[in-house]
Amino acid sequence: MRPRFNTIQVTPFLGVRNLDVSIDFYTNILDFGAFAVGGGYAYLERERAAIRILQVSPEDVPSIHTLSCYFDVHDVDDEVARLDARLQALPPDRWKGPLNQPYNQRELIVRDPDNHLIIFGQGLGPNSDQWDYRFRE
Repeated sequence: MRPRFNTIQVTPFLGVRNLDVSIDFYTNILDFGAFAVGGGYAYLERERAAIRILQVSPEDVPSIHTLSCYFDVHDVDDEVARLDARLQALPPDRWKGPLNQPYNQRELIVRDPDNHLIIFGQGLGPNSDQWDYRFRE
């Protein structure tokens, strides 16, 4: 029998200037689904990963990115292929990748409308099986 833990997940919470613009970006560019939308808030989910966004006053969202959200994936190149047409519609300074980083991760990096960094990454070399422990018995 699998142990039951009380902690379910960590969900990043991002302050955004315009909830509708952000929901549009996350659903139409990054392929998230929007759930529990209301009261200046939205819960966004993509496969089994999620973020929460909350509309805040513009002065509460600095012009430089305030948070980075890292989504571990099995294959970054699949993500780039899946999102390519949508990414191409963004200004070129809003995304880059896939990139092989010196810390053994391959990443796609996207800046949302409020300059938060959304990163999709996979392990390389010694990091390539970093998540396999979850599937071992």
